[in-house]
Amino acid sequence: MNAIASYRRNRLENAPNEDILVMLLNEAVRREAEAAICMENKDRAGWVAHIHVARAIFIELRMALDADTPPEISNPLRNTYSWCVHHLTEVAHSGDVTRLAEVQRVTAMVEDTWTRAVQISRGESPEEAAPEESAE
Repeated sequence: MNAIASYRRNRLENAPNEDILVMLLNEAVRREAEAAICMENKDRAGWVAHIHVARAIFIELRMALDADTPPEISNPLRNTYSWCVHHLTEVAHSGDVTRLAEVQRVTAMVEDTWTRAVQISRGESPEEAAPEESAE
């Protein structure tokens, strides 16, 4: 195993849950952007593969919601993650770039919100936080 892969695996294994959440959302943003590029290039297999990973991330996030979380918090998250799964499934089948752009906008908003929430919980300002690297 090369040093970069080893570093990434170690970082992931030792990361707090909130960092893993942000890394997953970063990866969903990246995969959706890659899918858009594949759509521009008429690479159906490529966009389907990237959408599949982004969709799997939202399924995992939805399943990971804590049952003890108050419904006023968990229900909107569950609904948002379900919305993303549904629309990503449609995008994978149709190749609809407009729908993908809608999902990208929502994913970016969710990613930004969670990133800021983690920063606030740590007493950081957005300027202090280092950008996350991709969770390849």
